[in-house]
This record gives sequence, structure tokens and C-alpha cells, in this order.
Amino acid sequence: MSVRIALKLFVISLIAFAAAFALRQTFFGDVTPVSWEQEPQSLWALGAAFMLRTIENVAAVVAAIVAAFACTRGLDRLRSSRSESSR
Repeated sequence: MSVRIALKLFVISLIAFAAAFALRQTFFGDVTPVSWEQEPQSLWALGAAFMLRTIENVAAVVAAIVAAFACTRGLDRLRSSRSESSR
């Protein structure tokens, strides 16, 4: 995987994170787990909020892994180009 492909995947992950976060905050910002003292909330709203939060978490983890990979790959290329130029 090249750094360019990793960068594209990173940007797509950030877009997915931002979209899921915006949807969850816009439509399900007041949805919380049901407690005994509150009125029960609809199951579809709770499920949708949980699904959007899961998408956020997966996108954040993918973005972190891709960023770590791209940084490692970029540093490796930099190190190899410096060692070749010093020969």
C-alpha cells in the first residue's frame, strides 16, 4: 500500500467519522440509555444512536491505524533515501 492510498483511506475515514458524528448529534443528541427514573425511549432511536456511535468508533480506529502506517512508511522512505544519498 502506498502512502497516497493510505492518505485517501485516512480522508475517507475522517469523512465517515464526521458524517456519523453530525447525524448522531443532529438527530439523536438527547438519546441516552434508559434508566428506571426516566421515560423509556424508542428502541429505534436507541439503536440508531448506537449504530452511528459504532461507525464513529470504527472510523476513528481505521484513521489512527492508517495514520500510523503512513507515518511509518514515510519515515522508512525518508530513511532509505538519506542512506542512499550518503553512499
